[in-house]
Amino acid sequence: MKVRRQYLLTSSMLIGVMSALSATPVLAQDVAVDEIVVTGSRIARPNLDAPTPVTVIDARTIEATGAVNTGDVIRTLPAAGVSSITPTNSGFQTAANGITTVDLRNLGEDRTLVLVNGRRFVAGLVGTQVVDFNTIPTELVERVDVVTGGASATYGSDALAGVVNIITKKDIDGLIVTGQYGLSERGDDEEIKFSVTGGKTFHEGRGSFLVSAGYQELGSIWAKDRADQGLALDAVDDYDGDPANYDLIRSQTTGLFSSYTPAGVVEIPRIGGGSNLLRVVTPSGVQPYSNAAFGYNRQAQRLLQVPLEQGNFAGYLNYEFNPSARFFAELNYVKSKLSSQIEPTPLGSDQVYGAFAFCEDGTCANGVPITSAIVPEALRAAVRTANPGVADDDLVVGFRRRLTEVGNRGNEIDRDTFRIVTGFEGDLGENHAYELSINYGRTEDSQVSSGDIDANRFRQALDAVVVNGQTVCADPAARAAGCVPLNPFGEGSISAEAADYVRVPTSREAFVEQLVVGGFLRGDLFELPAGRVGYAAGAEYRRERSHDVPDLLTQLGQTSGNATPATRGKFDVAEVYGELRVPLLADLPFVQALDLNLAGRYSNYSTVGDTNAYAASLEYQPVNWLKFRTQFAKAVRAPNISELYSPASQDFPGVNDPCAGVTRTAGGQAAFFNTRTNIGDPSAVLASGVNASTVGNAVASACLADPAVAARVARDGGFALTQIEQQGVTGFDGGNPDLKPEEGDSFTVGFLLNPRGLGLLDNLSLSVDYYVIKIKDRITTISEDRLLTGCYGPAGFNAANPFCSAVGRFGTGPQVGALEFVNQVSDNFAETDTRGWDVQVSYRQNLDDLGFLDGLYGGEKGVLTASLAYGYLEKLTTTPFEGADPADLIRDAGTVGAPTNEWTLNLIYQRGPVQMSWTTQYIDEVVVTKDVNDFYYNVPLEAKAFHNAQVRWDVTEKANVYLGVDNIFDEYQFVGGTSGLVPAQTTGWTTYPDIYDAIGRRYYAGVRVRF
Repeated sequence: MKVRRQYLLTSSMLIGVMSALSATPVLAQDVAVDEIVVTGSRIARPNLDAPTPVTVIDARTIEATGAVNTGDVIRTLPAAGVSSITPTNSGFQTAANGITTVDLRNLGEDRTLVLVNGRRFVAGLVGTQVVDFNTIPTELVERVDVVTGGASATYGSDALAGVVNIITKKDIDGLIVTGQYGLSERGDDEEIKFSVTGGKTFHEGRGSFLVSAGYQELGSIWAKDRADQGLALDAVDDYDGDPANYDLIRSQTTGLFSSYTPAGVVEIPRIGGGSNLLRVVTPSGVQPYSNAAFGYNRQAQRLLQVPLEQGNFAGYLNYEFNPSARFFAELNYVKSKLSSQIEPTPLGSDQVYGAFAFCEDGTCANGVPITSAIVPEALRAAVRTANPGVADDDLVVGFRRRLTEVGNRGNEIDRDTFRIVTGFEGDLGENHAYELSINYGRTEDSQVSSGDIDANRFRQALDAVVVNGQTVCADPAARAAGCVPLNPFGEGSISAEAADYVRVPTSREAFVEQLVVGGFLRGDLFELPAGRVGYAAGAEYRRERSHDVPDLLTQLGQTSGNATPATRGKFDVAEVYGELRVPLLADLPFVQALDLNLAGRYSNYSTVGDTNAYAASLEYQPVNWLKFRTQFAKAVRAPNISELYSPASQDFPGVNDPCAGVTRTAGGQAAFFNTRTNIGDPSAVLASGVNASTVGNAVASACLADPAVAARVARDGGFALTQIEQQGVTGFDGGNPDLKPEEGDSFTVGFLLNPRGLGLLDNLSLSVDYYVIKIKDRITTISEDRLLTGCYGPAGFNAANPFCSAVGRFGTGPQVGALEFVNQVSDNFAETDTRGWDVQVSYRQNLDDLGFLDGLYGGEKGVLTASLAYGYLEKLTTTPFEGADPADLIRDAGTVGAPTNEWTLNLIYQRGPVQMSWTTQYIDEVVVTKDVNDFYYNVPLEAKAFHNAQVRWDVTEKANVYLGVDNIFDEYQFVGGTSGLVPAQTTGWTTYPDIYDAIGRRYYAGVRVRF
């Protein structure tokens, strides 16, 4: 019976995306029945019998893609969501440059558990359990198993969305040398990969070893080198809010540039009321600032892809002392060097002097004193003219300056990942086996950053006096310490000596460490009429520790950036778990097999206490070519170190103020005017008579109930934000030691089909599965925009509202009413519900068996293999907090990164020594966002298909060469904007580089030789 059943059961693992070549065993007629362990269960099962859907990507498939990173291959699966960190979207990261992650079901990388050979792998992102796929070289991968749905009962915390299990090669006889080189059509994105892998069996086959050393480089991509990326496009100011007119953005030829310019924008306060005057100091005098004339193109200095240089070493050893004691050891070491770079630091006088407002209660509070010797006389006169009758000692002048003389900002990162696993396994009699192992891993991240300044020194350098005809720093102690006066007014006005004085390198030392000690037994318990009852039972102890420590200046907030305190934390957990496989019925009419699978896990955490996870699945096989399966699982995820222990740190969120545009009609009712094309000039809008409400007069009334907003409207007649008010909002967020574990319920139901005796359909494998995953008590922070809409909702403004308590506005001064801060709090706020369909099809046909081709072509015709992975996303909805209104729900299905339909098709044709492959990834049409409060609500993006091809030629039995082209038709999903204002868009790109191919057509070639 088992021999007949294996044809069907094999398909559950073999019909994964791009697994066409691995599907060959489905057609074999004399395959031996081996007891192996598959991902999703620790019980040994016949062949590839899996109780849950498992997608497999094998080594030959990975080779056919030419990918240098396993994560890049996994991310093409429909079940994979949008990775938050990749080399193309991490250039602006402060601590995670160049990491590559995988996110199953768009539920977050923290909810995807990554294993190597069935055991946890140390994290690459400090403070989390998120694994960096850069640390797992592709040349060592035997296959990748991807299981979606809750798997915590089997593997522990973090498996709410699923498990990625990477199975490595353990032994080879001989030596394999590989080399590959690739380049984009635009002359960047250079890729180099070289590896040497060797191994041997010894002592009459009782022992084996494998060692591998490799090197790879990922080249940079500069925005300035790409015609479609080199200009700072900010489409928000050209888009009128109507999705039908979105194409207007695509024809945009001008840029909205930064107001932080190399020449500096001067902010002249007006005591007694009125907005600051924006001016520029030029060789010809003080002139009014305009973006078109003086704005700064940040794109010219932006690195869009973080370059990576990496060396890796791996070693595997196995030795059998006797059947009851087999020793194994795994060693991995990866050293990575990364270098990121973006435009020079934008610095404002508010960052140097502290407060944002320049004047309060009729007295200037901060800025450069106009009595300082570094203030040009023409500028000093302009400040006096704007503030008649005010003494010089009470006048200051603000600035916004791009510190080009200090140099570009950038990170130089050394990242080291080390992991060692050792243990024993063996047989305990005929029907029982065991494993004991110790698993230790550590990732160290050392970072030095450039382009920053010491705010204390900068402040000292701005206050200058003339002594004996020399301009010197006013503070004698600062002079003695080497202070050099610094003039921020005008392009090139900062001397090299002044730049050296204020320039300061910053640094960061971080690590994450993992220790896992565990063991389990598995085997058969007793015989039932339908077969043996299988079991697995074990225990595990895990300890995680992480430190992330910036330099002291950064911790204190004495640089140009935010105050970033150190994060230190640890936890440990002790666990016991068990599984049962119970054959209920077998060898009956229309019941060839009916099996029940049960699993459970109890965990005790030092942080959150006790947790429980369990799973139950049922497999029903009426005939040997059809199988039905269903599973329900409860999974858990304990909060990680960052979520628990991160101290409050400052950021500058880009928010949409719901009160922007509020005014009063002649009748005194609250309304909105249109400020989209008249930012900073409410009089122009009011004169136009436009009173079109964008979010409703109820919200406008709520805004006017806020005294600060009401004061602004009373002063100006309406509330129009200036650019600096839009960009100057700050806030604090941090961890929460009182977090609870997340819980996830998952349900799957589906069938597997392997027709037999139906001619051409004999070679078909099909699986269809429906899944539902609901995550409760999801750890999240309520977004700043959600806090604002919750505070100023139709229910009205109330200072006691917890949403309003997170919001602060300026109460007086020129910025009265503008947002000062929006703080975030992390807690178990949210609930996420996702559901959909997975369809996987595999078909393999020997063309020699098709007689009708004989007349067209004689001789060997080859073998054609096709595999399709299709995903239909029915729902992906997050309730951000308990009691949220329907309007607050985040409905992501059908939005960018979560298409309703997505599929990957792989075609492979092999004839003799030549293999040709063609891969197509299709992403359905989407909208940017379904959030009605967002500026890009319902903006459409068309469907896209990306095509890759490769040709391989076995020159000899031991050597092959290959050529490949990715993105053959040079497809590009243009979105618009480069400032990151488009929801979830990576700053610097005009597309979503973590979703769509952003690099364009590129070529690669390689060789593989076995000795």
